[in-house]
Amino acid sequence: MTNIYNQLVLHYYFHDNSHEIDALFRNECERELLILFQEVINDLDLNIRVETLPPKEGGFIETWKFTNDNKDIIALVVSILTLIVTAFPLKNKRLDEAQIENLEMDNLLKKEELRKLGIEYIKEVDESKFQEIIKFLIKNYKIVWRRSNFFKKVTLNKKIKKIAFNKSLDDRTNQEEIQLRLGDYEQFILFDEEIPDIQNLEVSIDLISSVLKKGNFRWRAFLDGQIINFVMEDETFKKMVFEGLIKHTNNVKLKVILNYSRRIDDSGHIKITKYYVSKVISYFIGNIEHHM
Repeated sequence: MTNIYNQLVLHYYFHDNSHEIDALFRNECERELLILFQEVINDLDLNIRVETLPPKEGGFIETWKFTNDNKDIIALVVSILTLIVTAFPLKNKRLDEAQIENLEMDNLLKKEELRKLGIEYIKEVDESKFQEIIKFLIKNYKIVWRRSNFFKKVTLNKKIKKIAFNKSLDDRTNQEEIQLRLGDYEQFILFDEEIPDIQNLEVSIDLISSVLKKGNFRWRAFLDGQIINFVMEDETFKKMVFEGLIKHTNNVKLKVILNYSRRIDDSGHIKITKYYVSKVISYFIGNIEHHM
């Protein structure tokens, strides 16, 4: 790359012109950014060490140093990280289709997509290639989610007047920092934690317990060796159970259409919030299958 950098600098500016920062707030923000950094490094399949340098005054200045034998790769990563935390705002307030598809993408497919970018061989990165790398990374929902968490925390800290990011080489900068104020933070924040439901999965479940009274109570079953609680939405099957037409023994298996809802928690992990069976295709009592 034309310019060589090995550090990313975060500058907090305070309304009271002080140089102190709340320790818990600082650690929470650093945690979000460090995990974001590591996601980028992992996605690019690189071996890079991230070091935290002593803070400086001038408001409060954080500096992270990136180390690797290839100075061009380090400069590329620092430039990418700077853009991710200062540019490429959200198109909307929820994950887009590419990011949702990326949740399910096999690691081998991701590595093949990365191989096509040829990042380990890059010395001079043109604008087109740089944009391809950024688009590849932004498809990782964890990167977007961690960035969102960081800006949420900054937004809630009323002491902060503005923040700024910059690139440097061993504490030497040769460009102006990129400043962001309160009105800029919102463009990076996700407000919708829901992910589209997984629908119309045909699966077999081993019934543990049914609900023998009316109401929105959860049934229980084994799915792939895991106990799940689910809502039975097939009214015909529910009626048969309520009326005693299906005797629930310890050996009842159902072939069903299963759906489930998901959301992202504050740690960036995908959590299933609700299982629901929209239709019972058939049920087995013993080894005898009965079709609905």
